[in-house]
Amino acid sequence: MPGRVPEHVIQQIVRSVDFVRLAGRWCDLKKKGRNYWGLCPFHEEKTPSFSVDAENGLYYCFGCKEGGNAFTLLQKLEGLTFSEALARLAAEAGVDLSQYAGESGPSRGEMGRLREVNELATSFYQKCLEKGRGSKGARDYLSKRGFTGDSVRAWRLGYAPEGWDNFLKCARGRSYEDQWLVRAGLALERPAEGRAAGCYDRFRNRLMFPIADATGRTIAFGARALKAEDEPKYLNSPETPLFSKGRSFFGLAQAKEAMRSSKTAVVLEGYTDVIMAHQCGVQETVAVLGTALTEDHARTLGRLCERVVLVFDADEAGQKSAVHSIDVLLNSDLQIYVAELPAGQDPCDFLLAEGGEAFRKRLKESRGFFEFRLGVARSQRDTATIEGKMAAFRDVAEMALVVRENARRDMIVRWLAQELGVRESHAWDYVRQRDGRRQVPAPQRAAGGSGRLSADQALPGELLGLLLCHPEAVSEAAERLNSELLPDCAEKQVLERVLSAGAKGGPWETRRFVNSLDDPVLAAAASRAMAEEEARAQRIKEASAEQRLRGYLDYVERKEMAAAGATVPADDEDLREYVRRLKEQDERSAPSG
Repeated sequence: MPGRVPEHVIQQIVRSVDFVRLAGRWCDLKKKGRNYWGLCPFHEEKTPSFSVDAENGLYYCFGCKEGGNAFTLLQKLEGLTFSEALARLAAEAGVDLSQYAGESGPSRGEMGRLREVNELATSFYQKCLEKGRGSKGARDYLSKRGFTGDSVRAWRLGYAPEGWDNFLKCARGRSYEDQWLVRAGLALERPAEGRAAGCYDRFRNRLMFPIADATGRTIAFGARALKAEDEPKYLNSPETPLFSKGRSFFGLAQAKEAMRSSKTAVVLEGYTDVIMAHQCGVQETVAVLGTALTEDHARTLGRLCERVVLVFDADEAGQKSAVHSIDVLLNSDLQIYVAELPAGQDPCDFLLAEGGEAFRKRLKESRGFFEFRLGVARSQRDTATIEGKMAAFRDVAEMALVVRENARRDMIVRWLAQELGVRESHAWDYVRQRDGRRQVPAPQRAAGGSGRLSADQALPGELLGLLLCHPEAVSEAAERLNSELLPDCAEKQVLERVLSAGAKGGPWETRRFVNSLDDPVLAAAASRAMAEEEARAQRIKEASAEQRLRGYLDYVERKEMAAAGATVPADDEDLREYVRRLKEQDERSAPSG
């Protein structure tokens, strides 16, 4: 992946992208007014609400509120990181990023060579499974586990034959030097120790599972031993420039479309579990690769879905894996559930015996993360005693310490106090005392009313939309606006970047700015603010954009004076009333739903 790429190179890539054609890969777009419209690729709908702003390279859905730029489009629809999306668009635009790989990083040409070697290995192992000498044991294993020929071909399963140099000979015959096989993790170097140094095949007499990236290209292998005496039972490729097991999933390329459409990811533990799930029609399934779930995994899932169902074995090791995964996922905005299978059955066995519908029934009956975690604590502690109940309380209360979102933290503490009979104020005291890293806020009471934002809550987004759509006003806003008085939100973060750029002076280009946002949350906030401002401008006719902006700025300045204890001018109420009337007109004109 590229290292730190200069801003002017990123902008060169952005200018080279035909954004309408890029977005059109996932939906049919038709021009209406200045934008293009189509059915949203992020949710099911019958009336087009997905808007593509070709001029600024932004998209926004008025239905599900998804928005962003070219990079976030690939991140969310393809499950890529920002660096991967940048590399993809750069390749399509013919921009070479190899010089930005860093001193120790591989160049684009080197990465391409490693991919070629992995593709060669995939084809080699496939052919060996089909008709290679000694492959009957591998084929018998697949048949015994119930895998169809279509599944074997679709997942490109293979067989690494016995012997020390079968793949080495194949690769050398195609002019690949040994160093490329070692770097790709396909061969090992043999120390001299009295004989000539050289290399030998890493994988021998093993069933081969190709591990692909989000685009379907092989980046590594998982290999299962076919003899009981061969250790380890499962052998993965080592870490390489292409592959990191802490960032990769097995089956992501095959599952991402189903994950996105269902907004759900089902996380399993094994290769065969995933393949059998897909064979039985449960296609939103992936597996981790012999490691615990990591924050990188959580970020990848968060780009593709909203809900994660963990399916682990019912034994103690499976429970520990589920508990750890919950702790990692709590730092994300994902909804977390845990599905359990009968003791002694892994998902592959269950699917083969009961079928896909029975497995889906188990997924629907999955427990929420809190219920599951509390159940584990109760099974491990004697909650009939005060000591056991307090131990269970402490076990589950640890979850609150890793949660950033106030609402989720509040929910955990409230539920825990209720379930274990602890006074809520005492539960909060414990959480605050345990958290020495940051202050845990007191629980917030839920506000009544509709889901609409109040005028103050909506102000950062409305100011941001005005400035992005009318960049000529950025310098005035930078001089007058004190953003500290605005409520914290993603729109405020982007607004502060706009004000900072405006304070520096110089030329301002909205397209350049919004496509410099590499955080999907901030890019979505910018896209949403612009799209809603354009719609708002069509509805509000009694005031120009300049008048609205100055009304908002005046309103914030008077808030600042009031906060400082100064006397508020007599016309303050008039200005408040002006802003209120604009807001009411906007809400009356806004589409319901």
